[in-house]
Amino acid sequence: MEYILGFLLGFLQLFYPLLLASIFTFIYALIKRSWKWMLVSGILLFPDAWYFSWYPPFPWAKFIPLIQVIIAYILYRTKGKEKSK
Repeated sequence: MEYILGFLLGFLQLFYPLLLASIFTFIYALIKRSWKWMLVSGILLFPDAWYFSWYPPFPWAKFIPLIQVIIAYILYRTKGKEKSK
């Protein structure tokens, strides 16, 4: 896992593009109330969160994408209830 993150964030220099893409997809998902875009936002944020969790003050940072996954699940469940009515 460390080699993959080293390649993504180090060699390809994708730290800031992934972070910005995650922020934009998070905002877009909230506006559109889309569980798919929220899940994409969590997936895009995962490498950055894993990288931050290596620092001693932030060992909990790898769990930040779980917030977006939980929000995606909530959006998915509310979309299903709206369709059934």
